[in-house]
Amino acid sequence: MKKIAITEIKHAEEIAERLSYLGEKPTTKPSPIYVGENLKEMIERDVEDELKATNLYKEIIRGAREEGDAVTERIFRKILEDEEEHHDFSTSLLEDL
Repeated sequence: MKKIAITEIKHAEEIAERLSYLGEKPTTKPSPIYVGENLKEMIERDVEDELKATNLYKEIIRGAREEGDAVTERIFRKILEDEEEHHDFSTSLLEDL
């Protein structure tokens, strides 16, 4: 879990750097954090959040491709790959509960 958290921080940094390069201002306000009542609830929420993230990143990749922005597409393809691994890991944890 610690390794995943570190990867997520790196994703946030990469996205912020790309937004800045493209002339946008990255947000400094994170979304509210959901804390489950028990381990199962927390992992279920993680599975849901990872799925939402993968869907969002797929949309960004499509948009970048349509705009001819190969760099943004490459960045988000790598992030998507990581997020799919995180989703798989969390799903596996749920199966073991």
